Amino acid sequence: MKITAALLGACLLLTACGTKPAAPAPPPAAPQPSPVQTITVEPTADPAAVSWMDGFCSAVNGYRERTNRETETGPSPKTIAEAQKALSASLGGIAARTGETVDKLTALPPAPVPLAETVRQGFLAKFTKARDRATEAKTKLDRAKRGDEASQGPAGDAVEQAQRDLDGTYDPVGAVTAAPELMTAAATAPGCKG
Repeated sequence: MKITAALLGACLLLTACGTKPAAPAPPPAAPQPSPVQTITVEPTADPAAVSWMDGFCSAVNGYRERTNRETETGPSPKTIAEAQKALSASLGGIAARTGETVDKLTALPPAPVPLAETVRQGFLAKFTKARDRATEAKTKLDRAKRGDEASQGPAGDAVEQAQRDLDGTYDPVGAVTAAPELMTAAATAPGCKG
């Protein structure tokens, strides 16, 4: 029995020395903090405001674009009759372009915010005044005798005054900067990209 106990002791000793105890499991890794992401949310525009701004900007920018296309300078008139004809054509162009803009501004749906209606009325008044001035001057000029030099002074003055009547109407978006909802709408309205 002594041998058995000695052998058992030797086996236990060898077993204890021959195997390494299992290493404790590493602690679970702490979760890495996820990076902070900033998500910018653009304010969404009211569809009615976008539609209104698109129509408003299209009317005003359409006037400017059409004017740029149609007012190419041709050869200078050589006679009083040619100058009279050129002035009549110029006044007719102003009357037609401003008249078209008046029609488009008038056809806009109800304004989405009070400032929009105020701006529309201001632009409408300016375009109407220029249209009426050009129409009246053209009518007087066309009634004048062909080659009447005296009729050209007032007609030329009317062209200049009609252009001054439209001062401040070339930036439709600038007119609504006090209304954030209209500025947001203008940013997505195709007609305001002109």
